Formats: sequence, C-alpha cells, structure tokens
Amino acid sequence: MVRLASLFAALFLSTNASAQPARDAALPEGWDGARLLALIDGDMSATAYADGKLYPIGDAKDLVAVIGKDDGGVRYSPTAVPNTVMGWPGSMAVSNDGRRAFVISSRKGMARSVDKVKGGVFEAFPLHDALTIISTQTSETLNAARVCEKPLSIDLSPDNKWALIACGDAKGELAVAPITDDGIGAVRIFDLAAPTYTDAENDEGATYAVVHPSGAAAGVVLNNRAVTLVRFDLDTDGVPVAAKAETPTQTKSWLSVARWTASGAYLLVSDVAWGPRPLDAVFNKAGAILSFALAPDGSARGVTSKARVSKSPEAFDLNRTGDLLVAVNMERTYLPGGAMSIFRGRSASSLSLVSVDPATGALKTLGKPVRFRGVLPEDAVFDADGDRIAAIVYQDHNKPRSDGWITFFRIDGDGDNRRLTETGARIPLPRGGHDLAVID
Repeated sequence: MVRLASLFAALFLSTNASAQPARDAALPEGWDGARLLALIDGDMSATAYADGKLYPIGDAKDLVAVIGKDDGGVRYSPTAVPNTVMGWPGSMAVSNDGRRAFVISSRKGMARSVDKVKGGVFEAFPLHDALTIISTQTSETLNAARVCEKPLSIDLSPDNKWALIACGDAKGELAVAPITDDGIGAVRIFDLAAPTYTDAENDEGATYAVVHPSGAAAGVVLNNRAVTLVRFDLDTDGVPVAAKAETPTQTKSWLSVARWTASGAYLLVSDVAWGPRPLDAVFNKAGAILSFALAPDGSARGVTSKARVSKSPEAFDLNRTGDLLVAVNMERTYLPGGAMSIFRGRSASSLSLVSVDPATGALKTLGKPVRFRGVLPEDAVFDADGDRIAAIVYQDHNKPRSDGWITFFRIDGDGDNRRLTETGARIPLPRGGHDLAVID
C-alpha cells in the first residue's frame, strides 16, 4: 500500500525462522508448480494502517518462505530477509532459472517493544534502500546491496542481465542494477524528468515499473496517478545507460501494479480507487483494471479498455497464455473493528476473473467477485497451466496476532463461462504474508 546501518548487518545473513506451518500442510492436488515463494513482513498487524496499533509478535521476523513439494508434503524453508508490506505487491522477482530471488525493502523494521505508532505507519517506519538476493534452493542469503532510496517495485529484464527498480524519489525515479554471478554491479539512477507531469505535490516518484518484453523499454507508474513509457539506451551488454520518458498519461485513478500483455502493446494497470488522503481508502468505490495502449512503436496512447472488479484490487496476475487475469480485491479488510465496523467490506476479501484480448488489450470481467475469508490478501498467482490460483492472506479477521495463510482456487468452465471456486486447501504462514511468486 503505497504512499508511501549497513545492509550487511546480521539480519541479512541470518537464516533464523519464526513459527513454521503445520507439518500436515500439503500443496493441493492439481497445483502445477514446484515451489511457491512468499514474502512475510514481521513488523505489524494489517489494521495498523488505520489505527497505528502494531500488535507486535516478539519472535517475528521478516522472511522469504520457500515452499516446495517434498515426499507429498511441504518443504518450508524460511530465510530472514528485510521486506515490508508498505508498498504495492512487487517487492520480489525471480530469475528465469528459478534459482535466485531478488527482494527489495523500502522500510526498516520497528522494535518489538513498540505497540503503537503516532501519525501513521508511513511516517513512523524509517525509509530503507535494501536489495537482498537469496538462493531459492538452499535459502541462503547470496548478496545484499544498497539501491535507491525507497525502492517500491522490482522487475528483471527478459535476459536476466539487469533489475529495474521503481524508486519513491521524484529526482531519481528508476534504478538499474546489473546482475552478475556474484550479485549485482554498480547501480545506475535515472531522473526521468517526465515532460508535462505537473502533479508535483507530495510526489512519490515512480511507484511501479515493469520491463517491456523487448528489454529496451519499461512501463512506469508515476506518483500512483500517471503512466508513462520509458525508452532505454543500452550498452554493449544490453544494460540501460540512459532513459527517456514519454509525456505521461495522467489519470484520476489511484494506480498500483502493472503488467505487460505478451505482445508488449498494452500495459495493464490496477486502479484501487483510493486517493492521497487516508479516508480515501475508507470511502472507496469498486476498483478496476485499466488497459493502456503503450507499445514502444505505437502512436496511440491512453486507456483503451477498463474492467470493473471490486474494492481495493491491489494486485493481479496474468496466466501464461495471456488471455486471463485474476484480480485480488482486499475489499476493506484493512479496517479494524470498533467504529470502523459500520463500513461494508471488512468481513471478506474477493477475487475477480477478467478476460484479456492480447491483440486489442480489451478487458471483460467474468462473473461476480468470489468472496473468501482473510485480511489484506495483496497478491495471487496462477500455476503453470493456469487452472489453479494461489492467494496469500496476511492474517485472520479480528485477530491481529493470528497467522496468515495461502489459500487455493480452481477455475471451472471455458471462455466467458470461466468461474472460480475456493478448494479449501490452505498452507499456513506466520502473520504478514503479502507477496507471492511461483517457480515451475
């Protein structure tokens, strides 16, 4: 949720874990994928966004959990890695071979003795500049580095030669980190100076960025409000050495994550329908997925299609064929009880299916949102063949120190008749899960 010391300290090199899930947990039948990766923030309750109450858990740590099949059950290997829930889902990227995970953190942690913060969590938690690389096979920390101030998303180039990081800095919106065998090389910072982008009040810089399938451009969300195409000049190794932004397409939406269609002609972006004020996430209406015409060689620009989903769709995932996406609607589950109980949407989250026409970027919502139990589900992923979905849940309702979990859905039907059904399968996690990745 964006509005948002040495990096070689012991926290980066530790492999200590907090509570592990039940031994009888199992990856569900029909799930086509070898491993799931889950990011877990150990610092705060989900409802701290609203009331500042952290409900600290004494032994909780920031973790990457590597969950894989092992003799019919689950191998759960957690590694202590700095990460934070205070950003749009997009804090983790995985190499093409599945062997390395790259994790950023825009906020430092809070001492477990702190029960409540004043002025809101965004003001209380110090900024961070961390990138950590771990082995998904051994769960070892391979490398740690400083990148830009307030890194908000990370994506890898198609050839895995460099990482693109969106930076919450109005004077240095993008960072490029060359990937080497030993970790990363010297980080390059680009000030986009995006033309005619005038919404400078409380400018958050780049709040999300994804590399174009060509590797020579990127789609960038600026300040949660505008979208631009950035073209790169590449060196002889194919790594960007210069960046130039187009005139941004400004919107009245509050934009979170972005994904390119397979053709690279359209950038799909989620609109959570919030705004810059805290109350905008209380009185929000249904969100949507927007399709922007943004091909590097195209002349048309702007929103070409829109699919309404439900409230607070922070993240979405595309299937491998690129013709279907699932939006994760948090609804208003981030609100605590008490006086906030009058607001609808606290009692359940939901998923929405949206069909995608890869040729035209046209979007169409399929059926109604499917409700399920869980607070602050910020991310979901398809399995390899696209008939199963995993969604990550931060914690349980009205239980601020409860565990979270991963819950699974199957897709039934064909074409526009495709529908979601929750399978009942779960993998328990410590409280704080917020990002997911799948490794085949």
